[in-house]
Amino acid sequence: MIDKHDFTIEKIKISPVNIDAEDEVGIRETILKLAHGHKKGETEIEVFKEFSSTLEQAFGAQMSLFNFHSNDYKSWRLILPTDGSFDDSPSKISISFHIQRVEAPN
Repeated sequence: MIDKHDFTIEKIKISPVNIDAEDEVGIRETILKLAHGHKKGETEIEVFKEFSSTLEQAFGAQMSLFNFHSNDYKSWRLILPTDGSFDDSPSKISISFHIQRVEAPN
């Protein structure tokens, strides 16, 4: 049996590029809504994969670019185009965040 753990997505920083101010508010709200609450997964990597896939679907991105900023796979940066591919859309969203495992209370 595989143990799934609770994780949270925290310390979210959103940097839109070539996006209208009106659209920026909705983008921020969508990202924060999708990040809210506990996420289930075996590891931080699994949680990242699920979260990035959810963001790609929400913004119509065909793919995204990512990197992790720590050796423990807790700090991530995701860049995704809005509405299509990087070649098709000049609008992009850069999202930096931290994945934190929720420890069970003693």
